[in-house]
Parts: sequence; structure tokens; C-alpha cells
Amino acid sequence: MSVETNVADTFETKPLSVAQFMKPVVQIALMMTVIVSVILTLFAWPLANAKPSHVPIGLVGSTAAVTGVKAGFEQQSPGAFEIITFANRDAAAKAIAKREVYGAIVLTDQPEVLTASAASASITQILNQLAISFAHQAMTNQGTQVLEIPVMDLAALPGGDPRGLGLNAGSLPLVIAGIVAALLATMRLRRISQRFALIGLVSITASLAMNSILHLWLGSLVGNFWLETLVIAVSIVAVASTLLGLATWLGRIGLVAGIVFVFLIGNPLSGGGLPVEYYPAGLGSFGQLLPLGAELNLLKRISFFPDADTFQQWFTLLSWVGFGLLAMGSGYFKRGISNLKPNDNLVIE
Repeated sequence: MSVETNVADTFETKPLSVAQFMKPVVQIALMMTVIVSVILTLFAWPLANAKPSHVPIGLVGSTAAVTGVKAGFEQQSPGAFEIITFANRDAAAKAIAKREVYGAIVLTDQPEVLTASAASASITQILNQLAISFAHQAMTNQGTQVLEIPVMDLAALPGGDPRGLGLNAGSLPLVIAGIVAALLATMRLRRISQRFALIGLVSITASLAMNSILHLWLGSLVGNFWLETLVIAVSIVAVASTLLGLATWLGRIGLVAGIVFVFLIGNPLSGGGLPVEYYPAGLGSFGQLLPLGAELNLLKRISFFPDADTFQQWFTLLSWVGFGLLAMGSGYFKRGISNLKPNDNLVIE
């Protein structure tokens, strides 16, 4: 059997003017330039402009000591820290456990610096440097000589991942799982029941695989294994269903726009590499309203801060799931009702 190839389908033989030849070339080149510039800006700008702003830090001590340390922080790093006073060490430690503050300085008869490296290694490093210096000065001003001020990490990073790089590096595949599921569903599956089934199955298998790597192998997560797996599974459903819902209503434009939103915008603003207080102009708080930001925050709370409130993160993820499933169902009904077949599923041509 012979196969004929129409050369005209592959190579255009008709002569073109210079304008006709260059127009599509220039358009594509400019489009790619804009795309890579936007991607670079989204990923690099928050990091290049990152600096602490109103980072909550706890303080325990006398009025004079508190006033002195506040002045020291403000003079050293204006606007970088928000000092919150507590009645005693236990209250400050409880606030750290609930992720209300990143650390605390205790200026009592037994001075101490409390940190939480699992919340942010960078803030812990800054706190260790500044807090110890200010604490020594405050105790000296009170007439107390302290040779060494102990530092206690109340929420330490696990021994298997002492720098916390595993979860940060894992943020990319955490969001890509939902994106790939949506892409494969739009390319390979036409029935609504198949697409729903794929999202459900992928959320189970992929979440188990990823958490097995992060928790059992790398040791980046140390909380309840099954609860962490549930968080990843819900996040996959949130991303995949949102993308499929947008694709159903808006076609390829909706799918591409959704990927840009959850990945190119959501990933840099997720807070995986930086605390939310480091991002400019409230972008960190916005990132926490997106699936990846909520997922990473929730995984940290479950793994390292079991006493912290998780309502907002669960509400955010479940809201995206609800939006995605509603968009999928309503979009399929709207576009596919004319394609219903007897005893068949809803099919989108």
C-alpha cells in the first residue's frame, strides 16, 4: 500500500511578498517575547522585591524592656516587624503553635528566644540575629548580666529535610498534577462521566504517590499521613475541575487562562519559598486564596502546627472544588444537551 504525500500541505510554494512572509513570523516572535517576559516578571519580581513587612513577632517582658526592644527593631528594620506583647512565655508559645506569630522574645528572669523554623527559615534566621542582640541589650539595661540567651525552636523542621526544601520544591508537581489531569481529560475523554472519574482516580493515586515521597521517603512532612494525603487530593480536584470547567465554558481560551491563573500566577505567590509578609502590596495574601497557596499553608499547619486553625485553608480549597465542579456540570449541560443519546452520557463534540 502506498502513501501519497501532498507537498503543498507541508511547504507553501506560492511566492510571497516580503510583508506576507514576515507578518506571521513577527507576530509569533512578538507573542513569544511577551509571554516569556510576563512569565519572568511573575516569577522574578516578587523574589527581587521581597522584604519583610509587618512580620508578627511576640514579646514578653516589662514595659521598659518591651519599649526598648520595639525601638531597636524599628530602628534596625523600619516597618519590617509587628511586635505583639504577651503576658507570659506560655501565651507566646501558644501563639507560635497557632501560627499567630513567627517567634517571640522572652525578657523575664529566664530570658529566651522562641522560634519556629518550620514557619519560615528566613524569618527564624533574622530573628535569631536581631532578637538575641536586642535581648542582651534589654537585660543589660535592667541591670541583669546574661552570658547566653537560649534559643528554642518550638516547630523545628524535620531531620530528614532540615532546610525545608522538599516541600518548597514539591510545590511545582503539586499544582502540575491537576493541570495534567485537566489537559489529558480534554484531549482524550469526551464523556462527562469519564472526566469526573479521571479527576477522582487521579486525585487518589497521585496524592498517595506524592505524599509517600514527601512524607515517607524525604521526610519533608511529619504530620498525619492520611490527612496530608487528603489535602493533596482535594487540591488536585480543585485545580483539575476548575480548568475543565473553564474549558467547558470558554474552550481552549478558558483552559489556557486557567493554567496561567493557577500556575503562572498561583505558583510564584503561593508562599512556598517566602512568607506571605515578604510579598509586595498584599500579593502574598492574594496567593493564599489560590489553590496552591492554600494547599501549602494547610500542609504546613497539619504537619508542623497541629494547634493552628485550618478553616480558611479548607474553605479556600473546597470553594475552588465547588466552583470547578459547578462549572463543569453546568457547562456540559449547556453545551452538550443537544448531543444526548439514549442510555448514554453527556458528550461534547
